[in-house]
Amino acid sequence: MKRHIFAARENVQIGDFDRRRHSRHDGAGLVVELEGQSLPVIDVSTGGISLRDLDRKIGARFRLVLTRSGGLAGIATECEVVGKEGRLVRLTFTRPTLPLLRLVVAHVSTLTGVPPHLLKFE
Repeated sequence: MKRHIFAARENVQIGDFDRRRHSRHDGAGLVVELEGQSLPVIDVSTGGISLRDLDRKIGARFRLVLTRSGGLAGIATECEVVGKEGRLVRLTFTRPTLPLLRLVVAHVSTLTGVPPHLLKFE
């Protein structure tokens, strides 16, 4: 059995491995409000978001407000920086709440045209 695991690893190219458990979706229409700045969301999942040009170190935790463009009120949440790739900064939701997850699911539903109750997130 170990031979099969090794053979499978041999075929994997560096960069093919994605640690994410949640599918990413386009963040167009979502905005983060942080310390008086409004930053567009690059991509979003039920596990976190990606932003561009955010000056934070990996491991930094902070609060922000996630809002849909034209939405009434945003949802405050705590995030942690888990990765940086050039100008892209990846954040994970450290304490996702039901209102936050509803906002993300409603956004993905709008993008995909799939009713929210039929969406499956891995």
